[in-house]
Amino acid sequence: MSLPAAVRRRAGRPGVLVAAVAAACVALVAGCGAPQYTYVTNSDENTYLKVPADWHQIDEDVLGEAVGLDPQVPAKEGGLWLQAYDAADQPSPSHLFGRHAADPAVFVGVRQVPPSTRGQVSLDGLRDFFFPVSPAGRQRAAADPTSAFADFALLADEVLTPGDGLRGVHSVYRYRLGGGPTQVINQTMYTNDDASRVYMLFVRCSVTCYEQHKGEIEGVVSSFTVREAR
Repeated sequence: MSLPAAVRRRAGRPGVLVAAVAAACVALVAGCGAPQYTYVTNSDENTYLKVPADWHQIDEDVLGEAVGLDPQVPAKEGGLWLQAYDAADQPSPSHLFGRHAADPAVFVGVRQVPPSTRGQVSLDGLRDFFFPVSPAGRQRAAADPTSAFADFALLADEVLTPGDGLRGVHSVYRYRLGGGPTQVINQTMYTNDDASRVYMLFVRCSVTCYEQHKGEIEGVVSSFTVREAR
């Protein structure tokens, strides 16, 4: 069987053939390049999230210390799962909870709620889980002379009813924390039917950073998926 004319012509011109093979290899490598996202999953709690692959995970022990966990008790034993990622070259919990985040930082977690306090889980309680967002929460913060919160502005707030026994709230707001530059916080919180779980997500950074990375941040937030076990 004779080769097609086009192949015979290329076979007679080794440089052209090598270039064609090289181009095919480049295309193959580009198609199989580094992943765009890191997939953060907790299959036990049916909780999923994706973050840009170039965001760095914050060390779990350092994160646990920042939220006040006992280092002698694994978070899972205490009914808590938490992960955090930071777009900064030097990831730090201070970019989640401190005065300033120049790059996007994201916190995701699931907390088991003791039976004795499940009756206290409300939508406003979810709003105020990390920062005072509800009117009552902000009023309490304003009355505290040691409060680090100032210049609040609510940008968006919606109640979420995704089904599967879940309800929650999505809030986007601005704050100055500890006198630092104004920050934007995009927060989603859920609880289940019996309030035995709280599912937590927030992404934050400065106003300038948020505008520059708005597409990335909204992509992270929209990827947050919780499915209540049946």
